[in-house]
Amino acid sequence: MNELSPGEKVYLRLEDVPFMHWGIITKYNFSQDKIRLIPRKKWDPLAAAPITLPDSSGKMIPIGKWKGHFSYISPIRGVRPGEGGKEGKPKDVFKEIIEGRDYAIFVTINNEKFDGAFSAEPLMFDIRDARAATIVNRYPSMVRVIDEDLEPQLKAKIEDKYTKIAHGINLVAFPVSEYYETFSEANVNSLTCLLNSMSNAIKISIEDARKKGYTLIPVYVFFNIGPLAGGTQPRLHAQVYLDLNQDGHGAFMENVLQAFDTMKENCHICSSRHDNRVVFENNTWIAWATSAPRRNFHVRIAPKRHVEKVTELDEGEMRGLSETLIKISKAMDRAGVARDRYVLIYSNPVGYNSFFHMFIDFVPFESIGGIEILDSVRVARITPEDVAVILRKALEVE
Repeated sequence: MNELSPGEKVYLRLEDVPFMHWGIITKYNFSQDKIRLIPRKKWDPLAAAPITLPDSSGKMIPIGKWKGHFSYISPIRGVRPGEGGKEGKPKDVFKEIIEGRDYAIFVTINNEKFDGAFSAEPLMFDIRDARAATIVNRYPSMVRVIDEDLEPQLKAKIEDKYTKIAHGINLVAFPVSEYYETFSEANVNSLTCLLNSMSNAIKISIEDARKKGYTLIPVYVFFNIGPLAGGTQPRLHAQVYLDLNQDGHGAFMENVLQAFDTMKENCHICSSRHDNRVVFENNTWIAWATSAPRRNFHVRIAPKRHVEKVTELDEGEMRGLSETLIKISKAMDRAGVARDRYVLIYSNPVGYNSFFHMFIDFVPFESIGGIEILDSVRVARITPEDVAVILRKALEVE
Protein backbone atom coordinates (compact mmCIF):
# COMPACT_ATOMS: atom_id res chain seq x y z
CA MET A 1 0.00 0.00 0.00
CA ASN A 2 1.18 3.53 -0.72
CA GLU A 3 2.35 5.64 2.21
CA LEU A 4 -0.41 7.68 3.82
CA SER A 5 -0.35 11.44 3.48
CA PRO A 6 -0.17 13.47 6.74
CA GLY A 7 -3.42 13.17 8.65
CA GLU A 8 -4.93 10.66 6.21
CA LYS A 9 -7.08 7.90 7.70
CA VAL A 10 -7.97 4.66 5.93
CA TYR A 11 -10.81 2.75 7.59
CA LEU A 12 -11.55 -0.96 7.52
CA ARG A 13 -15.20 -1.62 6.68
CA LEU A 14 -17.19 -3.41 9.38
CA GLU A 15 -18.06 -6.09 6.83
CA ASP A 16 -14.34 -6.86 6.47
CA VAL A 17 -13.43 -7.16 10.17
CA PRO A 18 -12.42 -10.80 10.79
CA PHE A 19 -14.22 -12.78 13.49
CA MET A 20 -13.26 -11.61 17.02
CA HIS A 21 -10.51 -9.24 15.84
CA TRP A 22 -10.59 -6.30 18.28
CA GLY A 23 -13.26 -8.28 20.15
CA ILE A 24 -15.88 -7.69 17.45
CA ILE A 25 -18.62 -10.21 16.60
CA THR A 26 -21.11 -9.18 13.90
CA LYS A 27 -23.51 -10.75 11.44
CA TYR A 28 -20.77 -10.31 8.84
CA ASN A 29 -18.08 -12.39 10.56
CA PHE A 30 -20.15 -14.87 12.58
CA SER A 31 -21.27 -18.32 11.50
CA GLN A 32 -22.57 -21.24 13.54
CA ASP A 33 -19.28 -23.12 13.34
CA LYS A 34 -17.63 -20.25 15.27
CA ILE A 35 -19.70 -20.71 18.44
CA ARG A 36 -16.90 -22.75 20.00
CA LEU A 37 -14.51 -19.85 19.34
CA ILE A 38 -16.51 -17.25 21.27
CA PRO A 39 -14.61 -16.20 24.43
CA ARG A 40 -15.98 -17.61 27.66
CA LYS A 41 -15.43 -16.78 31.27
CA LYS A 42 -15.57 -20.04 33.22
CA TRP A 43 -15.55 -20.38 37.00
CA ASP A 44 -14.00 -23.50 38.52
CA PRO A 45 -16.77 -25.28 40.50
CA LEU A 46 -14.14 -26.63 42.94
CA ALA A 47 -12.34 -23.31 43.47
CA ALA A 48 -15.04 -20.65 43.44
CA ALA A 49 -17.80 -19.62 45.82
CA PRO A 50 -20.57 -17.01 45.94
CA ILE A 51 -19.71 -13.61 47.40
CA THR A 52 -21.89 -12.90 50.43
CA LEU A 53 -22.53 -9.62 52.24
CA PRO A 54 -24.40 -8.99 55.51
CA ASP A 55 -27.96 -7.67 55.40
CA SER A 56 -29.47 -5.35 58.03
CA SER A 57 -29.80 -8.23 60.48
CA GLY A 58 -26.23 -9.41 59.97
CA LYS A 59 -27.18 -12.48 57.96
CA MET A 60 -24.81 -13.22 55.09
CA ILE A 61 -26.65 -13.01 51.77
CA PRO A 62 -25.28 -14.09 48.35
CA ILE A 63 -25.19 -11.15 45.92
CA GLY A 64 -25.09 -13.15 42.68
CA LYS A 65 -21.33 -12.82 42.17
CA TRP A 66 -18.35 -15.12 42.56
CA LYS A 67 -14.90 -15.16 44.10
CA GLY A 68 -12.27 -17.74 43.31
CA HIS A 69 -10.57 -19.18 40.24
CA PHE A 70 -11.81 -18.41 36.74
CA SER A 71 -10.44 -18.67 33.22
CA TYR A 72 -10.90 -16.60 30.11
CA ILE A 73 -11.07 -19.11 27.26
CA SER A 74 -10.40 -17.30 23.97
CA PRO A 75 -9.04 -19.26 20.99
CA ILE A 76 -8.37 -16.01 19.08
CA ARG A 77 -5.41 -15.54 21.43
CA GLY A 78 -3.74 -18.43 19.67
CA VAL A 79 -3.27 -16.42 16.47
CA ARG A 80 -1.43 -13.55 18.13
CA PRO A 81 1.65 -12.42 16.18
CA GLY A 82 4.79 -13.93 17.61
CA GLU A 83 7.08 -15.50 15.07
CA GLY A 84 8.26 -13.95 11.85
CA GLY A 85 11.08 -11.66 12.83
CA LYS A 86 14.71 -11.89 11.83
CA GLU A 87 16.79 -14.60 13.48
CA GLY A 88 13.74 -15.95 15.31
CA LYS A 89 13.01 -12.67 17.09
CA PRO A 90 9.29 -11.78 17.23
CA LYS A 91 8.11 -9.19 14.77
CA ASP A 92 7.39 -5.73 16.20
CA VAL A 93 3.78 -5.35 15.06
CA PHE A 94 3.55 -1.92 16.68
CA LYS A 95 5.93 -0.51 14.06
CA GLU A 96 3.44 -1.15 11.24
CA ILE A 97 0.63 0.39 13.30
CA ILE A 98 2.74 3.45 14.10
CA GLU A 99 3.65 3.98 10.45
CA GLY A 100 0.04 3.63 9.25
CA ARG A 101 0.63 0.29 7.54
CA ASP A 102 -1.73 -1.79 9.67
CA TYR A 103 -5.15 -1.29 11.19
CA ALA A 104 -5.76 -0.37 14.82
CA ILE A 105 -8.43 1.14 17.05
CA PHE A 106 -6.77 4.02 18.90
CA VAL A 107 -8.36 4.98 22.21
CA THR A 108 -5.71 7.57 23.10
CA ILE A 109 -2.79 9.09 21.24
CA ASN A 110 -0.48 10.68 23.78
CA ASN A 111 -2.84 11.87 26.53
CA GLU A 112 -5.71 12.77 24.21
CA LYS A 113 -8.81 10.76 23.42
CA PHE A 114 -8.92 9.57 19.81
CA ASP A 115 -11.81 7.10 19.71
CA GLY A 116 -14.32 5.44 22.01
CA ALA A 117 -13.63 2.21 23.88
CA PHE A 118 -16.44 0.45 21.98
CA SER A 119 -15.45 1.66 18.53
CA ALA A 120 -15.84 -0.82 15.68
CA GLU A 121 -13.82 1.27 13.20
CA PRO A 122 -10.24 0.03 12.78
CA LEU A 123 -8.12 2.40 10.74
CA MET A 124 -4.63 2.98 9.41
CA PHE A 125 -3.23 6.28 10.61
CA ASP A 126 0.37 7.49 10.72
CA ILE A 127 1.18 8.42 14.34
CA ARG A 128 4.96 8.73 14.11
CA ASP A 129 4.82 12.23 15.60
CA ALA A 130 3.25 10.92 18.84
CA ARG A 131 5.07 9.89 22.01
CA ALA A 132 2.76 7.03 23.07
CA ALA A 133 -0.57 5.44 22.19
CA THR A 134 -3.14 3.06 23.61
CA ILE A 135 -5.10 0.79 21.29
CA VAL A 136 -7.69 -1.95 21.58
CA ASN A 137 -6.02 -5.36 21.59
CA ARG A 138 -6.58 -7.01 18.21
CA TYR A 139 -6.48 -10.52 19.73
CA PRO A 140 -8.36 -10.11 23.01
CA SER A 141 -9.54 -12.44 25.74
CA MET A 142 -13.04 -10.97 25.78
CA VAL A 143 -15.86 -9.86 23.48
CA ARG A 144 -16.07 -6.06 23.23
CA VAL A 145 -18.69 -5.45 20.52
CA ILE A 146 -21.43 -7.93 19.60
CA ASP A 147 -24.56 -7.60 17.47
CA GLU A 148 -27.60 -7.22 19.71
CA ASP A 149 -29.53 -9.67 17.53
CA LEU A 150 -26.86 -12.36 17.94
CA GLU A 151 -26.19 -12.18 21.66
CA PRO A 152 -29.42 -13.73 23.04
CA GLN A 153 -29.16 -16.86 20.91
CA LEU A 154 -25.45 -17.24 21.71
CA LYS A 155 -26.08 -16.87 25.44
CA ALA A 156 -28.72 -19.58 25.26
CA LYS A 157 -26.21 -21.99 23.70
CA ILE A 158 -23.15 -21.08 25.80
CA GLU A 159 -24.08 -19.90 29.27
CA ASP A 160 -24.73 -21.98 32.39
CA LYS A 161 -24.19 -21.60 36.14
CA TYR A 162 -20.41 -21.42 35.81
CA THR A 163 -20.02 -20.13 32.25
CA LYS A 164 -20.85 -16.93 30.43
CA ILE A 165 -19.78 -15.12 27.29
CA ALA A 166 -16.72 -13.12 28.37
CA HIS A 167 -17.37 -9.41 27.95
CA GLY A 168 -14.67 -6.80 28.38
CA ILE A 169 -12.21 -4.32 26.94
CA ASN A 170 -8.56 -5.28 26.36
CA LEU A 171 -6.14 -2.39 25.82
CA VAL A 172 -2.47 -2.18 24.86
CA ALA A 173 -0.32 0.91 25.57
CA PHE A 174 3.10 1.34 23.96
CA PRO A 175 5.81 3.93 23.25
CA VAL A 176 5.78 5.46 19.76
CA SER A 177 8.67 7.87 19.33
CA GLU A 178 11.19 5.65 21.13
CA TYR A 179 11.80 1.91 21.03
CA TYR A 180 12.76 -0.07 24.12
CA GLU A 181 12.15 -3.60 25.31
CA THR A 182 12.57 -3.25 29.07
CA PHE A 183 12.15 -0.58 31.71
CA SER A 184 15.94 -0.45 31.99
CA GLU A 185 16.19 0.93 28.45
CA ALA A 186 13.43 3.51 28.90
CA ASN A 187 13.77 7.10 30.08
CA VAL A 188 11.46 8.80 32.54
CA ASN A 189 9.84 11.12 29.99
CA SER A 190 8.96 8.38 27.51
CA LEU A 191 7.72 5.93 30.14
CA THR A 192 5.60 8.65 31.77
CA CYS A 193 3.97 9.35 28.40
CA LEU A 194 3.14 5.65 28.06
CA LEU A 195 1.63 5.49 31.56
CA ASN A 196 -0.39 8.66 31.03
CA SER A 197 -1.74 7.39 27.70
CA MET A 198 -2.73 4.14 29.37
CA SER A 199 -4.33 5.86 32.36
CA ASN A 200 -6.43 8.16 30.18
CA ALA A 201 -7.53 5.23 28.01
CA ILE A 202 -8.69 3.41 31.16
CA LYS A 203 -10.67 6.50 32.22
CA ILE A 204 -12.30 6.71 28.78
CA SER A 205 -13.12 3.00 28.83
CA ILE A 206 -14.69 3.22 32.29
CA GLU A 207 -16.76 6.23 31.27
CA ASP A 208 -17.94 4.49 28.09
CA ALA A 209 -18.72 1.29 30.02
CA ARG A 210 -20.75 3.16 32.61
CA LYS A 211 -22.84 4.70 29.83
CA LYS A 212 -23.73 1.14 28.83
CA GLY A 213 -24.81 0.29 32.37
CA TYR A 214 -21.70 -1.46 33.69
CA THR A 215 -21.16 -0.54 37.34
CA LEU A 216 -18.68 -3.06 38.82
CA ILE A 217 -15.46 -3.27 36.81
CA PRO A 218 -12.27 -5.06 37.94
CA VAL A 219 -9.36 -3.42 36.08
CA TYR A 220 -6.26 -5.58 35.60
CA VAL A 221 -3.09 -3.74 34.49
CA PHE A 222 0.14 -5.57 33.77
CA PHE A 223 3.38 -5.75 31.79
CA ASN A 224 4.69 -9.07 30.44
CA ILE A 225 8.40 -8.54 29.80
CA GLY A 226 10.26 -11.21 27.84
CA PRO A 227 9.04 -14.40 26.14
CA LEU A 228 9.16 -16.56 29.28
CA ALA A 229 6.80 -14.08 30.94
CA GLY A 230 4.37 -14.22 28.03
CA GLY A 231 5.71 -11.18 26.17
CA THR A 232 5.02 -12.12 22.54
CA GLN A 233 5.99 -8.61 21.40
CA PRO A 234 9.52 -7.29 21.99
CA ARG A 235 8.54 -3.61 22.33
CA LEU A 236 7.69 -2.83 25.96
CA HIS A 237 3.94 -2.46 26.34
CA ALA A 238 1.30 -2.43 29.05
CA GLN A 239 -1.89 -4.43 28.87
CA VAL A 240 -5.20 -3.64 30.50
CA TYR A 241 -8.16 -5.99 31.00
CA LEU A 242 -11.42 -4.29 31.97
CA ASP A 243 -13.72 -7.13 32.97
CA LEU A 244 -17.33 -6.19 32.15
CA ASN A 245 -18.94 -9.45 33.24
CA GLN A 246 -20.02 -8.03 36.60
CA ASP A 247 -19.83 -11.50 38.12
CA GLY A 248 -17.11 -11.07 40.74
CA HIS A 249 -13.34 -11.33 40.96
CA GLY A 250 -10.47 -13.75 41.45
CA ALA A 251 -9.20 -15.44 44.60
CA PHE A 252 -6.12 -13.26 45.00
CA MET A 253 -8.15 -10.06 44.66
CA GLU A 254 -10.58 -11.41 47.26
CA ASN A 255 -7.66 -11.99 49.63
CA VAL A 256 -6.38 -8.47 49.00
CA LEU A 257 -9.81 -6.91 49.57
CA GLN A 258 -10.27 -8.83 52.80
CA ALA A 259 -6.79 -7.87 53.99
CA PHE A 260 -7.44 -4.18 53.36
CA ASP A 261 -10.82 -4.47 55.07
CA THR A 262 -8.94 -5.18 58.31
CA MET A 263 -6.77 -2.04 57.84
CA LYS A 264 -9.46 0.65 57.81
CA GLU A 265 -8.10 2.20 60.99
CA ASN A 266 -4.45 1.83 60.04
CA CYS A 267 -3.39 1.26 56.40
CA HIS A 268 -0.38 -1.06 56.39
CA ILE A 269 1.18 0.58 53.34
CA CYS A 270 0.80 4.09 54.78
CA SER A 271 2.13 3.17 58.22
CA SER A 272 4.83 0.57 57.60
CA ARG A 273 8.45 1.54 56.88
CA HIS A 274 9.20 -2.06 55.82
CA ASP A 275 12.09 -2.26 58.28
CA ASN A 276 15.37 -2.96 56.46
CA ARG A 277 13.72 -4.19 53.26
CA VAL A 278 13.47 -0.85 51.45
CA VAL A 279 15.18 -0.94 48.06
CA PHE A 280 14.43 2.53 46.67
CA GLU A 281 12.26 5.53 47.35
CA ASN A 282 11.69 9.00 45.96
CA ASN A 283 9.28 11.78 46.88
CA THR A 284 6.20 9.90 45.72
CA TRP A 285 6.94 6.15 45.76
CA ILE A 286 8.58 3.50 47.93
CA ALA A 287 9.82 0.07 46.79
CA TRP A 288 10.70 -2.80 49.10
CA ALA A 289 11.47 -6.51 49.07
CA THR A 290 8.16 -7.95 50.15
CA SER A 291 8.16 -10.08 53.29
CA ALA A 292 6.30 -13.03 51.72
CA PRO A 293 7.66 -13.13 48.15
CA ARG A 294 5.73 -14.74 45.30
CA ARG A 295 9.09 -15.29 43.55
CA ASN A 296 12.69 -14.67 44.59
CA PHE A 297 13.53 -10.95 44.23
CA HIS A 298 9.85 -9.99 44.33
CA VAL A 299 9.72 -6.21 44.89
CA ARG A 300 6.55 -4.38 45.93
CA ILE A 301 6.01 -0.72 45.00
CA ALA A 302 3.41 1.70 46.35
CA PRO A 303 2.63 5.43 46.18
CA LYS A 304 3.28 7.31 49.42
CA ARG A 305 -0.06 9.08 49.08
CA HIS A 306 -3.08 6.93 49.89
CA VAL A 307 -4.38 6.37 46.35
CA GLU A 308 -6.88 3.66 45.40
CA LYS A 309 -6.48 3.45 41.63
CA VAL A 310 -3.78 3.96 39.02
CA THR A 311 -6.10 6.45 37.29
CA GLU A 312 -5.95 8.70 40.38
CA LEU A 313 -2.19 9.30 40.18
CA ASP A 314 -1.17 12.89 39.43
CA GLU A 315 1.57 13.92 37.00
CA GLY A 316 4.27 14.00 39.69
CA GLU A 317 3.33 10.51 40.85
CA MET A 318 3.38 9.21 37.27
CA ARG A 319 6.92 10.54 36.83
CA GLY A 320 7.90 9.13 40.20
CA LEU A 321 6.52 5.74 39.20
CA SER A 322 8.47 5.81 35.93
CA GLU A 323 11.69 6.54 37.81
CA THR A 324 10.98 3.75 40.29
CA LEU A 325 10.25 1.12 37.63
CA ILE A 326 13.43 2.04 35.77
CA LYS A 327 15.54 1.95 38.95
CA ILE A 328 14.22 -1.43 40.10
CA SER A 329 14.65 -2.91 36.63
CA LYS A 330 18.27 -1.75 36.43
CA ALA A 331 19.01 -3.03 39.92
CA MET A 332 17.64 -6.47 39.02
CA ASP A 333 19.71 -6.47 35.81
CA ARG A 334 22.91 -5.76 37.76
CA ALA A 335 22.03 -8.38 40.36
CA GLY A 336 21.72 -11.03 37.65
CA VAL A 337 17.99 -11.54 38.14
CA ALA A 338 16.09 -13.15 35.24
CA ARG A 339 15.20 -10.52 32.62
CA ASP A 340 11.77 -12.05 31.97
CA ARG A 341 9.49 -10.25 34.42
CA TYR A 342 5.93 -9.32 35.31
CA VAL A 343 4.76 -5.96 36.57
CA LEU A 344 1.31 -6.29 38.14
CA ILE A 345 -0.68 -3.19 39.10
CA TYR A 346 -3.39 -3.69 41.73
CA SER A 347 -6.18 -1.09 41.91
CA ASN A 348 -9.49 -1.00 43.73
CA PRO A 349 -12.05 -2.37 41.23
CA VAL A 350 -14.32 0.33 39.84
CA GLY A 351 -17.62 0.50 41.71
CA TYR A 352 -16.35 -1.37 44.77
CA ASN A 353 -16.93 0.36 48.11
CA SER A 354 -13.72 -1.02 49.54
CA PHE A 355 -10.83 0.43 51.52
CA PHE A 356 -7.74 0.13 49.31
CA HIS A 357 -4.21 1.45 48.73
CA MET A 358 -2.96 0.66 45.23
CA PHE A 359 0.29 -1.24 44.91
CA ILE A 360 2.48 -2.85 42.26
CA ASP A 361 4.27 -6.19 42.28
CA PHE A 362 7.51 -6.39 40.27
CA VAL A 363 8.01 -10.14 39.91
CA PRO A 364 10.82 -11.91 38.01
CA PHE A 365 9.95 -15.05 36.06
CA GLU A 366 10.97 -18.23 37.82
CA SER A 367 10.25 -21.92 37.40
CA ILE A 368 8.16 -23.15 40.29
CA GLY A 369 7.42 -26.46 41.97
CA GLY A 370 4.33 -28.53 42.60
CA ILE A 371 3.60 -27.13 46.06
CA GLU A 372 3.49 -23.65 44.51
CA ILE A 373 0.83 -24.70 42.03
CA LEU A 374 -1.02 -26.80 44.59
CA ASP A 375 -1.83 -23.77 46.75
CA SER A 376 -1.11 -20.05 47.21
CA VAL A 377 2.34 -20.71 48.62
CA ARG A 378 5.89 -20.01 47.53
CA VAL A 379 9.18 -21.51 48.65
CA ALA A 380 11.81 -18.74 48.62
CA ARG A 381 15.55 -19.40 48.72
CA ILE A 382 16.70 -15.92 49.71
CA THR A 383 15.49 -13.71 52.54
CA PRO A 384 13.75 -10.44 51.69
CA GLU A 385 16.33 -8.58 53.78
CA ASP A 386 19.16 -10.01 51.65
CA VAL A 387 17.24 -9.15 48.48
CA ALA A 388 17.06 -5.53 49.65
CA VAL A 389 20.80 -5.44 50.37
CA ILE A 390 21.66 -6.89 46.95
CA LEU A 391 19.39 -4.48 45.05
CA ARG A 392 20.47 -1.42 47.05
CA LYS A 393 24.10 -2.21 46.30
CA ALA A 394 23.23 -2.63 42.63
CA LEU A 395 21.72 0.87 42.61
CA GLU A 396 24.92 2.32 44.06
CA VAL A 397 26.66 1.59 40.75
CA GLU A 398 24.91 4.55 39.11
